[in-house]
Amino acid sequence: LATGIAHAKWPMSNDPAFDPAVQNPAYAESTGPRVLLDGAHHNFFIQWDFIEPFASLARADGYQPVIGEEAFTQEYLAGFDIVVIITALPFDFTTKTEVTTESTFTEDEISALHDWVDAGGSLLVFSEHAPFDQAINPLLQRFGLTSSVGTVVDSEHFDTSLGRPGWIVFSRENGLLNIEHPVIQGRKESEAINSVVTFGGSSLSGEGYSNLFRLSATAKNEKHPTGVGPVGMGTSQALAGDFGDGKVVAFGDSNGFTAMVFTREDGSTVSAGMNTDGYDWKQLVLNVLHWLSPD
Repeated sequence: LATGIAHAKWPMSNDPAFDPAVQNPAYAESTGPRVLLDGAHHNFFIQWDFIEPFASLARADGYQPVIGEEAFTQEYLAGFDIVVIITALPFDFTTKTEVTTESTFTEDEISALHDWVDAGGSLLVFSEHAPFDQAINPLLQRFGLTSSVGTVVDSEHFDTSLGRPGWIVFSRENGLLNIEHPVIQGRKESEAINSVVTFGGSSLSGEGYSNLFRLSATAKNEKHPTGVGPVGMGTSQALAGDFGDGKVVAFGDSNGFTAMVFTREDGSTVSAGMNTDGYDWKQLVLNVLHWLSPD
């Protein structure tokens, strides 16, 4: 759907000034890994085209992103190298506030995805604030991951210029960024990440995964108005690790993979995503894709 239509319904829209160009693409045009953008599960960012900045950046780096509307099966997943699951729900966002007995993914879908990753596929998956957290937890748990339910804030490590305690800063300076991991290091010095800010979302935990965005002792989980909770509290907002012969990267917040402009109640605007000045989200998104790509 056109961004103008989205903006008429939601207080955010894609930033028309975002530049997805890549100076030195990882692959020649349309020759890189095939990326499935899951659109079969009421995926809010897919339905309203908020995924387009990410898709444009991936294409500029030579990847082949495809929005898919099919349920996960072994046969279907075999056509892709990377699967991206973002803002998945069993119903359209804001039509309900709580996921109860409804299923976002069937057990057969979760098993197919589990086996595909185990055999060498790469999964990029996102939790979010409620109710996305409840909706994704059954899938996350098959990969040894858990999302808290609610939304995470940090009174000591948020960007005061943006003014929201849920917009948490992870940087080399404050020690919350895992500078030892290849996703943060990049493939060369110019790709190294210095700082990012998350835009709300949930916390994650997962034994055996590398903690890319470490939550501090002052972070806490609170109830979000669009869901229930708070339930649980993780140690991270980004985890990465091997799973069988494949790889998994999980984020507790999805907005860093967009390029949005939010309109506040007073009419002022604020950017949230790869277009946020002073942060390295655009490079981090590329680093995540590079790390998930087949060797």
